[in-house]
Amino acid sequence: MIVTRGDDTSAVARLAVVTYPPGPGPSTPYAFAGAVPRPPRPPRPPRSTRGATVLVVVGAALLVAAVVAGVLGVTTFLRAIPTGVVDGAGGPGSSALASGDVPGEAEVALTGGEPYSVWAVVPVGGERFSAPDVTVSCPDGDLAVGLPAVSGSAGLGPFEAITVAEVTSPASQSCTVAVEQGGAGPGTTFVVTEGWRFGEFFATVGGTVLLWFVAIGGGLTGAALLVGGIVWRVLARRP
Repeated sequence: MIVTRGDDTSAVARLAVVTYPPGPGPSTPYAFAGAVPRPPRPPRPPRSTRGATVLVVVGAALLVAAVVAGVLGVTTFLRAIPTGVVDGAGGPGSSALASGDVPGEAEVALTGGEPYSVWAVVPVGGERFSAPDVTVSCPDGDLAVGLPAVSGSAGLGPFEAITVAEVTSPASQSCTVAVEQGGAGPGTTFVVTEGWRFGEFFATVGGTVLLWFVAIGGGLTGAALLVGGIVWRVLARRP
């Protein structure tokens, strides 16, 4: 097609119009021959959360076991430390079987074959008596008094108690524990409590440490598995 402007005969403006054949439909204006429409993408199958469930269950079980181990660890720790020997006023505590002033004596019922400890109760930093100053008299005769198999100390307020001597009766009987002044300062008293067997004490301490390791390790591992399982389940449910 040729278009002329005005009466200009010296120049002719030519406008070429290019047309394209109609397409196959309004939705595909530039479809080419041989083009195949792309099929819709099939829905993705749901991801399995079985492994995540296993992690959650195992993590929760480890956390419960860690809590139980922690409680048992605290209980055995309290058994391993001397408590109830002396109160805040320097008097005998709840674990005391007998007590008295120094010098002085006290009656105590001993069970055969069981160790008993004699504690010196003094002001913090004060001088105390020693094992040779302790005498244990029984109907069958005097008992051998020796150094404690497990040394311990307990303090409450301005007073402290230190194990000084240990005695074991071969038979159950009532005996008299007498303590001389020795090198003890004024105001010193003594307390008799159940003693510790060397092996039993360290078994208790070892058990306490083991339980605390189980509590800490199991708690950290259980928490990690539980969080990992929850995150896995959340991601698996996303489309």
